Amino acid sequence: MRISQEKLREIRLANPIEEVIGSYIPLKRVGKNFKSICPFHRERRASFFISPEKGVYHCFGCGKSGNVFGFLMEYNNFTYIEAVRYLAERGGIKLEFKEEGKERYYRIAEEVAKIYHKMLKSEKGEPGRKWLKGRGIKGEIVEKFMLGYAGEGDVIVEEMRKRGVDREVLEEIGVIRGGRDVFKRRIIFPIRNSWGKVIGFGSRVLDESLPKYLNSPDSPIFKKGHNLYGLYEAKKEIKKEVVLVEGYMDLLSVYQSGIPNVVGVLGTSLTKEQARLVKLYSNEVIIAFDGDASGREASLRGIDVLLEENLQVKVIELEEGEDPDSVIRKKGKFPLCSAKSFVEFKMKKWKTPEEKETLIQSFRETLNKITDPIKREVWEEEVAKKLGITKELLKVERVGYYSQVTSIKGKSLKQLEISLLAIGAADEKARRLVIEEKEEIRTPEFKNLLQLIEGGGDFFEMINLIEDEELRKNFIEAPMFVDDYFKLAKDYLKRIKKIRYQKEIRELREKIKEEEYDEEILKKVQGLKLKEIKDEG
Repeated sequence: MRISQEKLREIRLANPIEEVIGSYIPLKRVGKNFKSICPFHRERRASFFISPEKGVYHCFGCGKSGNVFGFLMEYNNFTYIEAVRYLAERGGIKLEFKEEGKERYYRIAEEVAKIYHKMLKSEKGEPGRKWLKGRGIKGEIVEKFMLGYAGEGDVIVEEMRKRGVDREVLEEIGVIRGGRDVFKRRIIFPIRNSWGKVIGFGSRVLDESLPKYLNSPDSPIFKKGHNLYGLYEAKKEIKKEVVLVEGYMDLLSVYQSGIPNVVGVLGTSLTKEQARLVKLYSNEVIIAFDGDASGREASLRGIDVLLEENLQVKVIELEEGEDPDSVIRKKGKFPLCSAKSFVEFKMKKWKTPEEKETLIQSFRETLNKITDPIKREVWEEEVAKKLGITKELLKVERVGYYSQVTSIKGKSLKQLEISLLAIGAADEKARRLVIEEKEEIRTPEFKNLLQLIEGGGDFFEMINLIEDEELRKNFIEAPMFVDDYFKLAKDYLKRIKKIRYQKEIRELREKIKEEEYDEEILKKVQGLKLKEIKDEG
């Protein structure tokens, strides 16, 4: 699979890096650039910088760096293709390509989903239809979410054998095991990614036998903690906030009740990957988990995960033993208006100083998750007022580290060469100088980068060709916050030559020691020293 450089350039131009990153973390302008607290490590001072001119970001604390695609891959745990697809969609750019390899899994998963859906509507699907009707699920919801039914026998094994589908693929996506169907006598919930591709399956028994719910395992196209049930169906309906529920039936009931901006966490504790997925579509989240002890614990964990992504969080606290599905079936509607702030949800009455101390510590830990200093200050003030304490008691020292850019003198020859290439890629005048002095680029693995420089290739093409993380860091770092590229390129060349002269002089002097006096060698040493002096001048 290959996407042309022209198309990638078009996508980049439609998605300024400062706008994309600024939709995730608060940015502060510093001249032509932007800075922020790094989202990839804990720190107390801003060491994360963005250069709109270069289209790159770099953290001088933890060393993370890259372009707009790289940020989404790091922050949202996207694959490269997912990052490209998301930015193309964000920029209104039509993108047509075939995902070789994974496309086969998507196609087969879609076929399996259709088989289950067809079975639900067939005579054999009567138990499933009856169960769904008893739970109040209407036909349009069955169709919209392509619900299915797995009856008796090995229907998937037999049907896919007729179609010539490789059994190994069916085992990898988790619908057969040991030559038998995994799901039997169950309602099937196909799980789609945000682009509508079927990637996995959830299921529920028709009675109360165990396990009540069963999901397909992680596969080449599905990671449970990285996806949200119903996101594809909900994303166009999200106008302001996202309602977060636990289970499949909760989601279907809430959606059917007239609240289409709802997604499900697939029966797992909310993960940071899921929180970041939510953040692609909204900055406000309402948690609506089950009204039992485990649901409350899941809500408390979810609050911390969402706050760490600087999302606004509210919680709907359901009565003991209730869940969104049961509430809607009893009352006919879902109490969105009862959502309270995360502070109100966490706040409890205390009877002893020890209980108050525990509550203060709990709030300290939660508030410390908020990386936006303004939001953290606002909520610290709110909590301090409710607890009757000073804000200082809620503050936690945010541990981090910060390092300055490595100086030119501190770099190895390899680092100097890669930095020189980066400066040449960033500026036309510096590029011409690099081409004139190209014999100084002697590292074999940089020859392809040098060819790109000579051919007019751009900075971004070159980033993608550098596999070594430390060298890629040097490449991105070198042209950031530079006023005079040409002067810096000359400084790098001067340093490269100086190191080589000094190395050759040392080697020649060793020869003199070994061979005693040799006039020719001595002349070479003197010639090199003259060159060094000339270049220094």
